Amino acid sequence: MSIIHYNDIKLPILQAAIVEPILIFCIKGSSIFEISCNIQSMLTIPYTIIKNYLFYLIDFEAISYNGQKKIFKISDGGLDLLEMIGKEKKQEKTDIKDIAITFECE
Repeated sequence: MSIIHYNDIKLPILQAAIVEPILIFCIKGSSIFEISCNIQSMLTIPYTIIKNYLFYLIDFEAISYNGQKKIFKISDGGLDLLEMIGKEKKQEKTDIKDIAITFECE
């Protein structure tokens, strides 16, 4: 057994260009197959990265997973994140490729 201090945990830095489409596909609920196929048709990224992003987004409560239906669904936190990305793109006129997302531990 060990004690982990929060300042020892390295939090992920996620690219909004990957997070945004994942969140959009999760609005109506999507399987991992649907999400990965759609994202890989837009971006050339490996399946494992998409899978990692899904796990991070679940951990930080932006999406949830229904094991019975095998679908990912956006949560209220994910809708808030999607809105923040949209504001950053519009108000700050930031290219989505330049937006990085970090989460904080409480």
